[in-house]
Amino acid sequence: MVVDSLHVYPLKGAAGFSPSTWPVDERGLRHDRRFMVVDEDGVFISQRTNQRMALIGAAISDAGLRIASAAGTLDVSFPSDSAPTIRATVWDDCLDVRVADPNASRMLSEVLRAPAQLVWMPDDCERLTSVKRGEPRRHVSFADAAPLLLATTAALEELNTRLQHSGSSAIPMDRFRPNVVVRGATAGADDHWRILRIGNAAFRVSNACKRCKVITIDQSTGEFAGNDPLTTLATYRAEGPSVTFGQHMMAETSGSISVGDAVAVDARHEPLP
Repeated sequence: MVVDSLHVYPLKGAAGFSPSTWPVDERGLRHDRRFMVVDEDGVFISQRTNQRMALIGAAISDAGLRIASAAGTLDVSFPSDSAPTIRATVWDDCLDVRVADPNASRMLSEVLRAPAQLVWMPDDCERLTSVKRGEPRRHVSFADAAPLLLATTAALEELNTRLQHSGSSAIPMDRFRPNVVVRGATAGADDHWRILRIGNAAFRVSNACKRCKVITIDQSTGEFAGNDPLTTLATYRAEGPSVTFGQHMMAETSGSISVGDAVAVDARHEPLP
């Protein structure tokens, strides 16, 4: 098994970029989801509430964050220690975050057709993963639940086969917005992984990722594309009222990972009795 691709999403909810190699630390792939868009009340905006987030591209440049959209391209510096702070809310967490370039906020408001402000999570901002039985908590960025999301090409191939058999069109991996895509596994194998080694980093697989309506949004158009793949996933990946695809991961040892790196499984979850 090897790393097929890497994906960094510097701006939560926006399109990201795909480096060939990238550092990883406790918060995940470096710079991943460290910027976020909030509304007038400081509440985070994602594709769940504004599908036009998919029309914004975000990458890390020498200057900081590079935002690209139909409104143009803008380089945004990482806010300094003297930048103003506001209180922002992401799910159940309320955090003090730094306000980024107001020019970026104006550009984002234009694209999203709603008031928007760009904020950044400084290194001293403490946000921890949720409490799970038997698991240590870890610092996390503005990501929904965990520092990293892993998916396998085999899982997507299985899903697309089922979609096509039911008369639906195949979908690309970008619907699931993974950070690390693994090639060479069998479908469903990732459900049993517990400890992985990739490059010179080590990871703990936490739990399967419960999926929301974002996977029904065409990432190239920002438009709702139908109830699939949620409907098809529900036929074989149901977990209570939810469906799952991919795995949440924590970085246990920092380092760097690259496309083509071998993926070694050092431990697996014990099978349920």
